[in-house]
Amino acid sequence: MTENLRAETERVLSAVSPATRRTLEESAGRLWAWALKTSERFPPTPDVKLAMASSGAVLSGYTVVHMLGNLQVYLGRGRFDSYAHHLRTLGAPVLPRRTVLWAFRVVLLADALTHLSCAAVLTVRAQASERRAAAQPRPLPQGRRRTRWQRLKRSMRSTGTVLGLFTAFHLADLTLGTRPAASRRHEPGAAYDNLVASLRRPPVAGLYLAAMLALAAHTSQGLVQIGNDTGLSAQRGARERFELAGRLVGTGVALGNASIPVAVLLRLVR
Repeated sequence: MTENLRAETERVLSAVSPATRRTLEESAGRLWAWALKTSERFPPTPDVKLAMASSGAVLSGYTVVHMLGNLQVYLGRGRFDSYAHHLRTLGAPVLPRRTVLWAFRVVLLADALTHLSCAAVLTVRAQASERRAAAQPRPLPQGRRRTRWQRLKRSMRSTGTVLGLFTAFHLADLTLGTRPAASRRHEPGAAYDNLVASLRRPPVAGLYLAAMLALAAHTSQGLVQIGNDTGLSAQRGARERFELAGRLVGTGVALGNASIPVAVLLRLVR
């Protein structure tokens, strides 16, 4: 994958003028130097992996809770809107409305930023290691293939990027009601109607289904990696339990969430 990307980059650069190419290469060099220097300010790699595993565990737990809340859409408009209202008024009248909700959002945002930052640092360090290895070529067996762990790391980066972009769209759609992500019928506070109106748009429903595939892959692989990074899956039996838990949680959450756009398109929820 890296070699293909480099070849494609060379092909694109060969089509521009020498001056433009030199400018692009200098900009890329400065960006890489900044990223590498920034990554060096973070704790050692084992600590970064532990922080990423911890934040990932929190996000995995949140996806389960969020799915259970979403499934209340099958209980009807009244129940779903009541659930949304309860989230907004949690802690009242002792605390102002939305105080607990916003506190939870801030904590979740901090956790997500921690996860993203750790992923970026580990990616930069991995690429730096690959560059050092490339600078000192060693004879490799013919027909050498990437290990399962190497494929896992690459797919985690891809599915993580997809989920990050989807989360931004999801917030603009149903939380903020920002056009064009949100439906024309979006009404503040009308949780059930907003959800149905949004998922009645086939492109949006398709986007949600694709994101759930990424979520299933990322969660199932992520839980396995959590076990590896924390040392909890050092034994074979523990490793197998982490793999099973990853498949169950990833598939279960994805299927539960994916059932909603399908039900809306089939007019089972309307």
